Amino acid sequence: MSEQLDYIIVGQGIAGSMVAHFLLQKGKKILVIDQYNPTSSSNIAAGVVNPVTGRKMVKTWMIDDLLPFAKKTYSALEKQLQVSFFYENDIYKIFSSAEDIENWNLKKTDTEYHDYLGDIVAASEINPHIKAPFGAGIIKQCCWMDVPVFTKAYRAFLLQHQQLIEEAFEFSELSITDEIQYKGYSAQNIIFCEGFKAYKNPLFRWIPFALAKGEQLLIQADELNLDKMLNRNIIIIPKGDNKYSVGSTFIWDDVEETVTEGGRTEILNKLNKVIDESYQIVEEKAAIRPAMPDRRPVIGKHPKYKHVFIFNGMGTKGVSLSPYFANYFSDYLEQNFDIFKEISVNRF
Repeated sequence: MSEQLDYIIVGQGIAGSMVAHFLLQKGKKILVIDQYNPTSSSNIAAGVVNPVTGRKMVKTWMIDDLLPFAKKTYSALEKQLQVSFFYENDIYKIFSSAEDIENWNLKKTDTEYHDYLGDIVAASEINPHIKAPFGAGIIKQCCWMDVPVFTKAYRAFLLQHQQLIEEAFEFSELSITDEIQYKGYSAQNIIFCEGFKAYKNPLFRWIPFALAKGEQLLIQADELNLDKMLNRNIIIIPKGDNKYSVGSTFIWDDVEETVTEGGRTEILNKLNKVIDESYQIVEEKAAIRPAMPDRRPVIGKHPKYKHVFIFNGMGTKGVSLSPYFANYFSDYLEQNFDIFKEISVNRF
């Protein structure tokens, strides 16, 4: 029998990695169980943090708290893991009409938006290959994360410290009594951070996951020369060496992790409305987002089993949500306060 663990964590995407990170900071003994999946949402995610989104340019939920905490956490992890994966890079928000410009200028007068909305620029100031007759506004304090680089580095860290088993979790091997037993391991608690696969978890069947498939492309565009991200119905992210990530689609209730002709066509149609530069498709990817109907995380304790927990539902915002709420969750696990209703598993 192995030593007594404090927590078994199932899943090592960005959510599971963040939970592991903050529990380790508290000195807890953990074991992560995860079978590497190259098409998981964490390994496909564009990883963009955008503080102001949508046609009406509304501040992202809790962004004033989420963003500084995410930057602080990822900066510390880059130093710990000795790898770069987090990049601060503004977004050109391309306007579709004069009304968009008026809305932007109106928002800029609101003190809530001062830190996020910058100057308006003409298309010629961005790039001659950009189609933006109404210009664009610069959204400040944006960033993007190379999530696969992070999860790979954190996986290596866990393996180095013998805190990861690389295999699929088998529910038939799980025993829940006054403690958790799993394949010879004994733990006080178990936390499920499975991403979209949680919809198959027999312990949390009542949670109404609203799964959303996303597809994205990696293109080569040698003359585009973008220095910032670009947003108009899609996000274009400069990845270096004249390569750009482009996406993503949003297809509800499709749980096949495969690229489609329809997804590719949708992305290319949107891309061609934004740029008139030639490009080649280098790679196509697809993954399933673990979203909720109300687009809020789902966090907390199983109503029947007091040693069973879930940390999930980050949807399209895992990069910004996961650090803040994993830290909050690790405090909850140790202090047992009431999770606020908006993110609690008990809201369903």
